[in-house]
Amino acid sequence: MRKTELDPKTLNWLNKRLKGKVSEHTIRSAISRIARKNPSLTLNAAAEVFAQKHKESVRRFLSPEDRDTLGTLKTKEISITPSRPRSRRKIIEIAKYDTTDKLLKAHLEEINKTYTCGCYTATFILCRKVLENLIIHHVLKKKYPAKSQRHRQKYFDFDRSRYLDFAVLLSNLRDSATDFISEKELVERICDLAGGFKETANDMTHSLYHIARKREIDEKGFQQILDLIAALEISIT
Repeated sequence: MRKTELDPKTLNWLNKRLKGKVSEHTIRSAISRIARKNPSLTLNAAAEVFAQKHKESVRRFLSPEDRDTLGTLKTKEISITPSRPRSRRKIIEIAKYDTTDKLLKAHLEEINKTYTCGCYTATFILCRKVLENLIIHHVLKKKYPAKSQRHRQKYFDFDRSRYLDFAVLLSNLRDSATDFISEKELVERICDLAGGFKETANDMTHSLYHIARKREIDEKGFQQILDLIAALEISIT
């Protein structure tokens, strides 16, 4: 017969561990609900099921009888309603760009998510990746359509059949600044700021010891670079 008494030690321990998250009344109600749905369980075994749902365990307080009843069920088959919904972390936006490019949007969202979660090395490398692609597809390819090899040489490496490295792209863009006429200074400013992501991102990618800090992201002014590239892109079109 299923034991109807919940061990006070079990309840007190759960109440202490989950204090501030789940009330004692909610704990009692949830355990009773689990036991009602699974008649073969003792209340103490039901308490273990509840504890596991909250990444805890009261197995130390279980009697042999309790453990026997617990063994008749697979915990993962037992569902209980969470006491309250989890709060969602507000995403910090450090990267915005007005575009219809779905892939670019996805990368910007990922930058904001990694920054919000404190994954600054990932953020830094993603920023470099976005800048590289913006300069190729939103600046150089628009300014120099792929109608001639001379144009394509500004952003494409024919020997390796791939786009040029970021450092070479920035160098080619800077060398071509006069082609942008009135926007020459804008091009040079973009190259100056984007250059901050050149060597540092390489170090982070290839070095085991370089872990980015929040300050390294904030000091680079990534959103400012995006705004400048957006202004340049508009001037080209």
